[in-house]
Amino acid sequence: MSNDIDAYSDNDIQPYNPGMPVLAPLSPSPDTWGTLTNREIDEYQRQPQSQGPMLWGAALPAGTTPQQINAVLGEISGVYLSDFTKLGYPSALIHSSIQFFTDNATKAPQQVQRRHSFTLPKDLSNDWLAILFANHLQGLAGTQAQKQQFLNASLQWLDKLNARLNAQQTGTSQEPRTAPASTEAVLNSLSDADYAKVVAINNKAQAETMQKLAAKYGQYSVQQVVEIAQNHLNSLPANERAYFDQLSTGGVALMNCVETLEFLYNAAIGANSIPKDGAGIAHEIASFEAMLKIPSERQKYMRDPAMQARLRELYMRRG
Repeated sequence: MSNDIDAYSDNDIQPYNPGMPVLAPLSPSPDTWGTLTNREIDEYQRQPQSQGPMLWGAALPAGTTPQQINAVLGEISGVYLSDFTKLGYPSALIHSSIQFFTDNATKAPQQVQRRHSFTLPKDLSNDWLAILFANHLQGLAGTQAQKQQFLNASLQWLDKLNARLNAQQTGTSQEPRTAPASTEAVLNSLSDADYAKVVAINNKAQAETMQKLAAKYGQYSVQQVVEIAQNHLNSLPANERAYFDQLSTGGVALMNCVETLEFLYNAAIGANSIPKDGAGIAHEIASFEAMLKIPSERQKYMRDPAMQARLRELYMRRG
């Protein structure tokens, strides 16, 4: 299985078109799945592991490793963040959705009780993952109309992404793909007056982002947060870095947006794998503290800013 998702042009994945129906379900075979019974779930869970792991309800090739899945999820998250930030959706919705898809990416099909008041496309009305996502959005801040539009946009985006991934896996995709226009390319196309406006906008955005990060992480730690985020970005393949070298809505560079820096920072420290319960957090903190008593391990810790940041995050979550 390839870990690469080709870089798409801005017109290649169009996250939201109000006039376009959402045609495909998030999970395969909508006509035959419907609402799963306990027997169907039991039969699914007894399927041999040789069929390979699952990604949003679709089988992956046998032998696909967790590292490959994490690499794909990281790249998909970066593309999603880039696209929906440029469209101007609230960062809280974007980041919560990224967390949702990451948490549920490899789960087996399950029975889901509808707890939302959104309108799902007919083909998705009984799709377990679509219902689960709608339930998730129901509890988030925002107006019903805003979240309905965000739900429609996300479903369309995922439908097109799944089509791309399936085409890559089967080798049937023949469409040319180009990298999105970089910030430098866009700036070079501007007049002197427009260029000056964009620079001023970004200077202001950068200052506001630093203030927000300082308020959350502390004045002492904010620079390290930015450095960890930048180092993680530098470690990504070129086609993944390209998604972060763009201007968002209003002409702000993605790397001057607080949500982008936090996304990269959280990816660097493995925030998605931090335990969510108090006992789990306490156990990992205890492991850290035991490790720090070993001189050689403490030296490694002192040379690893991301590891230090993860421990700080654990302390913050413990309260």
